[in-house]
Amino acid sequence: MIEITQDLYDIAQRLRSVNDGYRLYYNTNKCRYEVRNAVTSALEFVVPYDELDVRTVEYARYTSVGNANQVFEDIEKNNAKLSQH
Repeated sequence: MIEITQDLYDIAQRLRSVNDGYRLYYNTNKCRYEVRNAVTSALEFVVPYDELDVRTVEYARYTSVGNANQVFEDIEKNNAKLSQH
């Protein structure tokens, strides 16, 4: 596991604006980026993109606890669409 502290678009630093405890890592075993909790090292989320860019920060905002109601609403809408087919 390699901690990413500096990157081209300052994603590692910008993630901290979403949650000060977020730390960005590259998992060399699984070949993916992960965001972990600074205190517990617990996995917060796997970055769903192959490269780091603004989508990673947007994803962090979208999946944050403060936005949970919106996430659940989006899941329900998607499930309703799937059940109509």
